[in-house]
Amino acid sequence: MKPLHSRKSLRMRCASLALGLAAASVFTTALAAPSIAAPAPTASSAQTADARMEREIASLLRHNEGAERVAKDRVRLEPGVEMTVPASTRAAAGSADCRPGYACVWQHANYGGYRLDFYYYRSYELANYTMPNGSTWQDQISSFFNNQTGGAWMVGRDWVTWGGSGQWEWIFGGPAPRLESQVSSNDQADLIELYP
Repeated sequence: MKPLHSRKSLRMRCASLALGLAAASVFTTALAAPSIAAPAPTASSAQTADARMEREIASLLRHNEGAERVAKDRVRLEPGVEMTVPASTRAAAGSADCRPGYACVWQHANYGGYRLDFYYYRSYELANYTMPNGSTWQDQISSFFNNQTGGAWMVGRDWVTWGGSGQWEWIFGGPAPRLESQVSSNDQADLIELYP
């Protein structure tokens, strides 16, 4: 009578099983190990972010005459106009940061970078508002949220010249509530208008 399995095939099966268990152990350990891609924030990184924000707020106050700090991350440039400095250069932004009753514009697409908030019905020339690096908001807007109430309008305009004359051209906006994470006329706005 022949045995069902030879000793050689039994040894090979045991070796295969041992290799399989070792591979499974390595795989399980790799899954359980903490990720090194996103280290936890440390006290020093929080202090660095706070120091960066303080420098940028101080710069905003220096570049915008009459401006005053109204929150840890926000400066009132004039009545009805406030600028927010992001918590960090990698901070996740969002349209939800735009307070009800305001029309907000962001420096970058997807509501990122610095934010400028407008409250009163009127026209705002963006060249009058300076960022921490000394450049103005003119030709800097990439996304917006009109979070005013009652269907009030927010319009972004660009000054267009041809043939020796010029005019304000509508480039983005609409009645509230309206938002765009990437305006088609990126970095072209010279004027923001709010009206009922």
